[in-house]
Amino acid sequence: MRILLFIKPLDTLLETAGLGYVAVLVNILLAFLCARILIYLTAQALRKSGAFRIKLRKSDETAARRVETGVKILEGVSKYVFYFLALIVSISELGLGKAALSLLAAAGIGTLAVGIGAQHLIGDVAAGCFMLFEGQLSVGDYVLIGGIEGIVEEVTLRTVTVRGARGEKNIIPNGEVKIITNYSRADYMAIIELAVAHEADADRALDILYQEAAAEYETLRSEGVQPPQRVGIVEVKPSGVTLRVTMRADAMQQWAIAREVIRRARQRFMTEGIATPHDTLVIRGEQPC
Repeated sequence: MRILLFIKPLDTLLETAGLGYVAVLVNILLAFLCARILIYLTAQALRKSGAFRIKLRKSDETAARRVETGVKILEGVSKYVFYFLALIVSISELGLGKAALSLLAAAGIGTLAVGIGAQHLIGDVAAGCFMLFEGQLSVGDYVLIGGIEGIVEEVTLRTVTVRGARGEKNIIPNGEVKIITNYSRADYMAIIELAVAHEADADRALDILYQEAAAEYETLRSEGVQPPQRVGIVEVKPSGVTLRVTMRADAMQQWAIAREVIRRARQRFMTEGIATPHDTLVIRGEQPC
């Protein structure tokens, strides 16, 4: 059954003149144009609604990211729905609806290929729905997925887009997302480690590392950082020993805190003459007779 989007009298006139294909072409173009307009209007409505909800929850950054993620997913769904409807209209206009179904049913290999593709598609969509409903990640989260680390840039029902540290854009099908490490939820432990040589005073070096961590805590106390804790020596290597101090901080702060404390502690080590690990080369030679 054909669905005529063009003006019916003009359709009839063109068909009488043997130019029915023009009406079909215009109807198909109008179908996709209408789909594009509907997609645009839907996206605008979703973004305005999302912006309003984010404004209401401006104090809750995690909730705001979830709203933004939901908006992105619904935009993707609207694209699939409206373009699919435009495709149905186009097939109907071409009069190939029944023929296409018969051809697809007759083509065993084609049916198998479509079935396999649909299976993967359904798996991706199902995984995307679970990620959305369970709140496993949101746009703006810093995550590690399948060895890919970066900031979540977009989440759709089929894929997750992660922007890496060098700017690379990684698109991961939802069905392949097995383990998600999300660094943007709750609070995290800043692991502050620095190594010193065997001959260095490890106790004094640990004191310095702790003092610099405590100084950083005083600077960031109002930002949810908790007091540092001494751990001590955590590793012994041929070149030296590794000292550790920890400090609990809000998500995404842990790396900046660790870098700053290590920078300041190294300056103190240099000032007080505390040696850092070094390789020792021993040369043995025969004594002259």
